[in-house]
Amino acid sequence: MRNAECGVRNTKRGWKVLFRTPHSALRTTRGQAAVETAFAIPLLLLMMFGAFQVARVFWVYHTLHKAVRSGAGLLSRTSKLNYCDQSDPMFLNVKNFIVYGNLQGTGDPVVTGLTTDSVYFYPERIALDSTTVDDCTPSCGNPNNDLDSCDISAGGRAPDFITVSLGPSGFPLELLFPYVQWTAINLKVSVRVPLTGG
Repeated sequence: MRNAECGVRNTKRGWKVLFRTPHSALRTTRGQAAVETAFAIPLLLLMMFGAFQVARVFWVYHTLHKAVRSGAGLLSRTSKLNYCDQSDPMFLNVKNFIVYGNLQGTGDPVVTGLTTDSVYFYPERIALDSTTVDDCTPSCGNPNNDLDSCDISAGGRAPDFITVSLGPSGFPLELLFPYVQWTAINLKVSVRVPLTGG
């Protein structure tokens, strides 16, 4: 009776175990868990690195957008600025403010790899008798400037908007994955603000 309760039965060839004892079941479960863990660890690491990179992309984009928005706000309140002369000292101050967070251009950039050369300004105007917004930089330096020009020194009027952007194609950001070479993604950061400084 005792053998039947333990799951052991007598056969012609000898004793046969009908079901596993708790000790043998624990051994096979332990091996199964090790195999499952070996399959799961690479997937978990891949998901962890992917989540880290997505968070990094959002953080870099947010930081760049905040810097460009602050610089565009500073530029929009500036008065007596020649928008056709990109070498005006105020443009350099705004570039320093966007890249370094101060007007002097000292310290580390807000994002690694950001330089003052990657900051672009586009003065824009609402075209007369229209609702479209056009870049008024081409009218700068034109001897036949009219009132629709942004060249204040030649009798034009100040632009209605200023657009500040990072590079013509965006800010290149390298994705960091171990043992994998990715191409850089371009974060297109651009802010358009109305001019209030006159």
